[in-house]
Amino acid sequence: MYSFDAKTFTGMRNGTDFGVGPQPQFRVTLTFVLEDGMALWSAARARLLADAETTDEMVHETIGPPNAPSLADCLAVLCDPAEVLRANPVPGCQADDFWVDAIPGLPGAPVPAAVGLAARGFDG
Repeated sequence: MYSFDAKTFTGMRNGTDFGVGPQPQFRVTLTFVLEDGMALWSAARARLLADAETTDEMVHETIGPPNAPSLADCLAVLCDPAEVLRANPVPGCQADDFWVDAIPGLPGAPVPAAVGLAARGFDG
């Protein structure tokens, strides 16, 4: 896959110039299977509250309340490439895009995430 990189007009970050044209891009895919919605929501909540400025109200706006979690948003919080790549940079590359897709399960199958976080004793 190739895309046009506007930075080709101004050169690379280190100041060297390179030719105008498409830059190669690569997509790395990692698929998660949800096993414990409460664990996912709790970890995302803890990550959000770690900055000491985020309130529980802000958490609920971002990832939903524990009785109706937004699983995709929980994964986005925990898999934030800026956070991951700060700890483990990929030499010569920079992250260009990030998204979380929800892949539906079998029709009629319960979603493990929404199955009673509050009912299991967690009230957020």
